[in-house]
Amino acid sequence: MNAHRMTRAANLVAWCVAALACTVPAPAARAWSTKEHMLLTRLAAIGLIADPQTPAEMKAWLREAMPGLGEDVASQRDFVLHARLGPFPRGADGLAFWAVMPDMQALIDSGTPADRVKKVEPFGVGERQLHFIEVEYFMPDESRRRYRPDLSNKPKATDIPRDRLDARFQRAGMLPFRVEQCYRETVASIRAGRLVDKPGQFPRDEHASKWAGYLAHYAQDNTQPHHATEDYRSASYFTANPRGAPNVHADMEYRLVDDELEDYPELRKEFWELLVRALDAQPDPATSEDPFDATVEVALKSYDALPLIGQAAVAAYGPKGSRQKFDADAFYHFKGSVDGKDMSLLEMKGRQYAWAVRRTQTLWRKAWVEATSRSK
Repeated sequence: MNAHRMTRAANLVAWCVAALACTVPAPAARAWSTKEHMLLTRLAAIGLIADPQTPAEMKAWLREAMPGLGEDVASQRDFVLHARLGPFPRGADGLAFWAVMPDMQALIDSGTPADRVKKVEPFGVGERQLHFIEVEYFMPDESRRRYRPDLSNKPKATDIPRDRLDARFQRAGMLPFRVEQCYRETVASIRAGRLVDKPGQFPRDEHASKWAGYLAHYAQDNTQPHHATEDYRSASYFTANPRGAPNVHADMEYRLVDDELEDYPELRKEFWELLVRALDAQPDPATSEDPFDATVEVALKSYDALPLIGQAAVAAYGPKGSRQKFDADAFYHFKGSVDGKDMSLLEMKGRQYAWAVRRTQTLWRKAWVEATSRSK
């Protein structure tokens, strides 16, 4: 890591530590963990570099933008099984560093009074609101703008307008617009030849590696099912006491791979094998080439996994959510149907990871091709 970035990273960590120290209870940005974003971003780059269809110049950029990147998927096994990061991007540089910066800003915001939270333009909202799209708020019938376990309040893609001035986005989140913006900025940076941070380039941090990292972050958040619903902790499944429900959101994302108290070694090994298989089997879940439309499409597809998560949580905590110890085996091995296919929660998590890698690769490659096309 060069001196410029070391200073910036140190300053950012100091800000985040201060934010954590001052934070009062507040909703945090809902995202995959720092470790997961770094992993997914590395896997996306490894796959593109290995792909003979990836332009040679793009491969060279990815290698420069991801210093120390492993040669293949297997190079990330020990990272998954043994690394402990917490919220801060320790050891990250280049694309992996930028892929976690949105969460670092959201963490800073969580320790800032609401009236002083920095607004991200042109959206007019804080960073946190850019990480999700709670689709129920776009049901035409206002009485149905709540999550239901039978998925009957899931809207159609056509119900979600491409109009960021629609007031519902202020509450529902602006993820599709942020993906679209980061994609455009990535294209513009590549087209301008601003690929990485380098001496004599000012502002130093306005380059394709930054914007591609941001793009990876939001595209990956798009595949976490809780990012698509107002019931982002699966609280509705604990009908006796939804307000006191456990934090199922954390159980779905970081607990397995980066928990504070437990490493779950056998479950991690099992998950790694499932992830490797999913990477071989899963295509990009989006059919649209438009970044906005594809983001809505992926949110709605990921939404279908929410009943499995909720049911697995009840198995892990008991129907009242009052079981004192989280039953990891009951949670991750719970099986149910998702979009007509039977799978365990562990298998579903592997699928969502694979989707995150594929979405990142699709958007990066599309941005590169658009930026370097002779017809631009």
